[in-house]
Amino acid sequence: APAAGNNAAPPPALAPLAPPAGPAQAQSQAQSQPGQPAPPAGLPPIAAPAPAYPFGTPTASPGTTRVETRSLRQLGQPAPMQLRGTLDLQGLLFGIRADEVVTAAQLTLQGATSPALIPELSQIAVTLNEQFVGAITPDRARPAFGPVSFPMNPVFFADANRLNFRFTGRYAIECNDPLSGLLWSTVSDLSTVQLTLERLRLQPDLARLPEPFFDPRLLREPLNLPVVLPDAAGNDVLRAAAISSSWFAVQADYRGANFPVSTAIPPRGNAVVIAPGPDTVPGLTLPRMEGPTLAVVPNPSDPENGLLLVIGGRNGADAAVAAQALAVGRQALSGPMAMVQPPEAAPRQPYDAPLWVRSDRPVRFGELVDPSELQSYGFAPGTISIPFRTAPDIYTWRDRPLPVDVRFRAPPGPITDVAVSRLDAGMNNVYLKSFPLLPAEPGWPWSWIARRVNAAGTGDINDGRFGLPPYLFFGLNDMQFRFDMRPLHRGDCISVPGDIRASIDPDSTVDLSRAYRFTELPNLSFFAGSGFPYTKLADFAGTAAVVPERPTTAELSAFLNLLGRMAANVGHAPTRIAIVRPGNVQEVADRDLLMVGPLGRQPALAEMLRDRSPLQIEGNRVTVSLPDSLAGFRNLFLGDDGRLERDRLRAVLATPGEANGMLIGFQSPLAAGRSVVALTGSNAQGMEAMVAALRDPLLLPRIQGDVAIVSAGRVSAFKVGSNYTVGYLPPWLWPQYYMGDRPEMLLGLVLLAALLVAVPTYWVLRRRSARRLRGTI
Repeated sequence: APAAGNNAAPPPALAPLAPPAGPAQAQSQAQSQPGQPAPPAGLPPIAAPAPAYPFGTPTASPGTTRVETRSLRQLGQPAPMQLRGTLDLQGLLFGIRADEVVTAAQLTLQGATSPALIPELSQIAVTLNEQFVGAITPDRARPAFGPVSFPMNPVFFADANRLNFRFTGRYAIECNDPLSGLLWSTVSDLSTVQLTLERLRLQPDLARLPEPFFDPRLLREPLNLPVVLPDAAGNDVLRAAAISSSWFAVQADYRGANFPVSTAIPPRGNAVVIAPGPDTVPGLTLPRMEGPTLAVVPNPSDPENGLLLVIGGRNGADAAVAAQALAVGRQALSGPMAMVQPPEAAPRQPYDAPLWVRSDRPVRFGELVDPSELQSYGFAPGTISIPFRTAPDIYTWRDRPLPVDVRFRAPPGPITDVAVSRLDAGMNNVYLKSFPLLPAEPGWPWSWIARRVNAAGTGDINDGRFGLPPYLFFGLNDMQFRFDMRPLHRGDCISVPGDIRASIDPDSTVDLSRAYRFTELPNLSFFAGSGFPYTKLADFAGTAAVVPERPTTAELSAFLNLLGRMAANVGHAPTRIAIVRPGNVQEVADRDLLMVGPLGRQPALAEMLRDRSPLQIEGNRVTVSLPDSLAGFRNLFLGDDGRLERDRLRAVLATPGEANGMLIGFQSPLAAGRSVVALTGSNAQGMEAMVAALRDPLLLPRIQGDVAIVSAGRVSAFKVGSNYTVGYLPPWLWPQYYMGDRPEMLLGLVLLAALLVAVPTYWVLRRRSARRLRGTI
């Protein structure tokens, strides 16, 4: 589903929702059709796994009931809900699991209202999916209200539910100013929704996938799905686990996903089982599999509540084929068990990831979000968010911005004061430009033609252009538009219209086709934000993962979590990834390498670092080599930033913690232009700490350079190695690149040019002087 929009007051048929808890949309609101839940706009692509808030994992057996209570904050309301005269309709969205039904519900509210409100003419009306729940009447003697409880009819509930609050207030019988500070009310985010849920029994059926293993109705609950692997799993088995778990991570998208690995069936709940044979998983009896097979069977340890998705076959190769069929050809599956064929899928092309915006032509806003998400309602609407993803290796001539042509409609006067009203445009919370709602009047005869065209029915459409600077691009980007409309003063005691609408035209475009794909690596911020360069091919055909000879379950869990996060960014499972062990790295020399394993269990990493990085691995420790004498000589002229970075890293490594995690990036010594990123650490717990840092929106921006260390919940980043380039630049841009940040090279070229001019000139002048002295001139 496209990312949900925003806005403060949709029409009655589409009620607004609460602002999502994402950094880019802290002040916006989302909306979605019932039965079609959409991810809240602005949330990071992968959120950190957190406690299950919105009526999550059931613990009761089918036919039994449980009671769950959640606050509005746990359901996604980040702060107390502020209702104003021009911002009178707000709400939030939450889902109900597919295997549960609501049998009873109660809403308990608390908050406050303005003491200036007239009780007989003011109220806060509450609705659930457009059905009336109750109303709160203000009391001048007691502005604070609650807790006040309202029963909610279970018949009102659906898969996706909109709980809305509409504020109507008057502080005078006549002449109420909607912008007055006397018109306000607040609904506390500590208000609660209590549901009594009855568990339903679901029949095993492959057609229901990804349910019940992942339920898309739970909009803010991260996925936690155990993965069961046989002991001493081979490369094909690990590849099957990587493909299948990443496919579930793609379904979870922004919610985040966690895949704890074990060698035994979990005692409760659902799990994914990789079975390269009928007897490879202890405690699980499977029928004979004649080829790649997918099956949904009851969990033998929890047959009432748990199901197992079995991905298997006669051997590991069959299991890998079955995992590919799950990721590519799931639509044709049905029944509890199916034998599948190798899927026919064309190889992906660079930068064609399903979730990435196209970079070969201008892209319409209507292709990125649903046109309904481009609407604004009221004088104080929320931000219109247009999220889009792309690789961050964008290079333009002299950092020229990439053009965005925006077309928009807004009410003309005398409803709004078009002289001061405007549309603000930005990207990733950075303001870029404002467009007035009163366009400049074109000169004659264009003004006459424009009036005739508008009279013919095309409507008043304003347009403008602004640029997206390349330095603002990350893996997940967010174009933001906000209408700032001021009501026109129409005199005292004259009402101001409340049903005000404005919109961004879906035919507005963003054009990345003018950018070149070129950058310098290593840059761990690119890896942390978008998985680049591994996600350049959405099926990871250019990637090889290097795992220890006998990886532990904790190490495999860190590997699956990392790979799932990268796959969710592009929206495609790694169906063509290669899995190798440290002794076979030469077999994948032509690929980018993703190395996973603690320091003492990745001998290939130590060998590669010896030639490509000042970092050296000695057992379970990392040291920094001293610079050579030539490097010291260069520092006299070019600065000693590199030496300072090494000293700072050396100081951090001198005080190791118990569970340090590390990300290390460098150029592969096996092939020029190929990358190596190592997820490592002192132990598996340190590696998992680094994966958690990649999920944390507060720690994620701190992962930069070519070395990042997480210790005690803090991330330190360093740049100690040399850079290399990936991508393509036309020859006419080479001078800009080579001299853009190298003043010493520019100075050398100036001196060389001066010599090339001065030496011939000197020779010519000396010869002319000699001829004059001889009298030949």
